[in-house]
Amino acid sequence: MNVIKKKNAKKSSVISVVIGILLIISFLMTAGDAYADSSLAGPTGLFLTPSPAVCKPGKFGGGLYLQSYSIQRESSTNERSIIVNGLYGISSSVEAGFSKSVDSMQSSFDPGLSLNLKYLFPDSKALKVAAGLVIETDNNSYSSAYIVAGQEIAFFGMGVNFGGHRAYPMNKSHYGGYDFSEMAPNNFFFIAGANFDLKVANLTVEYNSDAFSIGFRVPTIDGYNINLAYISDSDYDLVHKNIYGNSYSRQKVTLGVTGTF
Repeated sequence: MNVIKKKNAKKSSVISVVIGILLIISFLMTAGDAYADSSLAGPTGLFLTPSPAVCKPGKFGGGLYLQSYSIQRESSTNERSIIVNGLYGISSSVEAGFSKSVDSMQSSFDPGLSLNLKYLFPDSKALKVAAGLVIETDNNSYSSAYIVAGQEIAFFGMGVNFGGHRAYPMNKSHYGGYDFSEMAPNNFFFIAGANFDLKVANLTVEYNSDAFSIGFRVPTIDGYNINLAYISDSDYDLVHKNIYGNSYSRQKVTLGVTGTF
């Protein structure tokens, strides 16, 4: 119980810091072109959060992300989770795509295929608003519905998790924390993100009601990016420890490649 209270206190502090950073950013920067790249969950956005932008109409987007972890049993093992996602810009307002995570450990609880859809409401100069769904195709994981508002440089949003199976192992959601008393993801979540154009790279800062991330997206050849992010401790690290034991340790640096073609 004390662990959960400390975790909640930590979340409140992180939210305050992130909101402060984003407010400063919104005053110091002006909006630029849409920066629509695949997130870990699939929809265009940053690493952890969807943004009020969609994939270019008639274009395909995609990403390949690598997350590593280790487990100490009879001997230490280094494992990895590979996340593959794809997107298509149906129109200037609609994108659809998928995301699939594959774990290298045979006994892992691999989630099913995720399907995602995002709709960008008619644009305005001051504010962009988008709504989306991330639908899980397995009965264990929780699906999410969200709405985000702002510009590509800074945005806020909220959403709800639904479906899934309470008290099942690894019954996770992409957004929000985990309620250990209910043994299920939190029903509601808050998200926020910011994107700094540093010319040679884009610096991203975000929070998804569970983890805080800071990352870089470095353009290579036209339309492709090398992505590197630090993702802080998460409720799901504790969920993994409950499944795999206290020796479970996640590498907090995530590496990825994304592109639009």
